[in-house]
Amino acid sequence: MAHPFTRILLTGGSGALGTQIQKHLDCIAPSRSELDLTDAAVCARVVKRYRPALIIHAAAYTDVAGGERERADAYRINVLGTQHLVRAAHGIRFIYLSTEYVFDGERGNYREDDVPNPVNYYALTKLLGELVVGQYPNTLIIRTSFKPDGPWPYPAAFTDQWTSADFASVRAPQIVQAALMPGLLGVIHIGGERKTVYDLAVKSTPTVGKRSITELKLTLPRDTSLDTSLWRSRRSAKLAAK
Repeated sequence: MAHPFTRILLTGGSGALGTQIQKHLDCIAPSRSELDLTDAAVCARVVKRYRPALIIHAAAYTDVAGGERERADAYRINVLGTQHLVRAAHGIRFIYLSTEYVFDGERGNYREDDVPNPVNYYALTKLLGELVVGQYPNTLIIRTSFKPDGPWPYPAAFTDQWTSADFASVRAPQIVQAALMPGLLGVIHIGGERKTVYDLAVKSTPTVGKRSITELKLTLPRDTSLDTSLWRSRRSAKLAAK
């Protein structure tokens, strides 16, 4: 894909989304052993070594249930790790991948200017990451949601939780497109149509069972679907300008 960025650094390259992003973008994707996000000096050294013109920060602690038990780990990776990396960027275009879970799910169809209200610790750390990134220039926060490609990893899926999620292979090219738009800054929502998690699951696994989020001890937001009209408008304007 043609773009103005001479060198791109991607974190989280081995994850479900990072793997898909690399199918659409030629980028440097350091391993976890090379880029320890919890070490500020390492982050600075890696950025200096590769001298990227664009950083896409896709690495994160994403285990929602685990985040309640391992709060220190979630904070170190999602908050401090993000802080270390965006500081090291020194004004380099920086893309931070956040989550629709920053909202409480009370009504859904959230716009970029709606007030976040996370209901679990994972979502709180991602919101804190947003607050860190928002202090720096030349940054874009993408709130989105995706699931790994392939068979649904659980025996059942929620019929009473609504989302804008799609599979990573669908979301990756959209994120790449947004990342490569230099004038796109601030916060943007990227997602698909509103659907239940079960609706998404049956696309890859028609035999998946049904369950309710009320069965869980973990607190999950009920409807975090996103209003993506701003993204669709910006994307249409970009295409029209070509």
